[in-house]
Amino acid sequence: MNWKKIWAIAKKDMKEAFSSISISGPMVGIPLFFAILLPLFTFYISKYAGTTILPQIAGISVNYAVGSLYFVEFFTINILGPIFMTMPIITASVLAADSFAGEKERKTAEALLLTPTRNSELLLGKILASLVPAILLTIAVFIIYASITNYYSTSSYGIAIFPNMSWYMMLLNSPFLALTTIGLVVLVSTKVKGVKEAQQISTLLILPLLVIPFISIFGLAKLTFMFFLEMLLVLCLISAVVLYLSVRFFDRERFITS
Repeated sequence: MNWKKIWAIAKKDMKEAFSSISISGPMVGIPLFFAILLPLFTFYISKYAGTTILPQIAGISVNYAVGSLYFVEFFTINILGPIFMTMPIITASVLAADSFAGEKERKTAEALLLTPTRNSELLLGKILASLVPAILLTIAVFIIYASITNYYSTSSYGIAIFPNMSWYMMLLNSPFLALTTIGLVVLVSTKVKGVKEAQQISTLLILPLLVIPFISIFGLAKLTFMFFLEMLLVLCLISAVVLYLSVRFFDRERFITS
């Protein structure tokens, strides 16, 4: 395994992705929207309607001061947390689809045949090109979101929402969500003709995450440390299986001619 060649492939793909505004724009813009505007929205709702909404979504009724803080904590973990977990999926799907299916769309896939690398090195380089930015962007979004949330919670209630173990567990789940997404893109890239098809298939992973808030609201499960630990173990298994299958079935000649 030649890591110098692997990183060369990864850096080339990352440079191409971030030089295109049609790729980097939505990939960065959507997470920044989440990180900056959603905390402001949360505290606005908590101030003017938190104690009214709280009995409906959490089944409890408390006074204004306690209710507003509880609403922020509940909304931050149970509603915005699962939305946050879609960030690595969105980022990884955009990058991986461009790295694999985009090669065929741009008619540059033939150059892969001339690359002096093994299939495993080529595949690993392209996986890293999608995985590294997805993880870094997810961490950046988390830091911005946590900083804004703590600023408002401290100034309004005198209590910092973060550090929060449930959120740290969600952050720990992120790399495996990205890996699963990338693996799916690799698997479908030989079957589709362009970037859009690959993105649409991989972003189906977002749907199960959007069910999580309703699981919490309807009392079917509590989004605790153990919940996210169990999710982490399941994602580790799924990402390992998907990546194994992607490596097992990846063939650059078939990829180019399909």
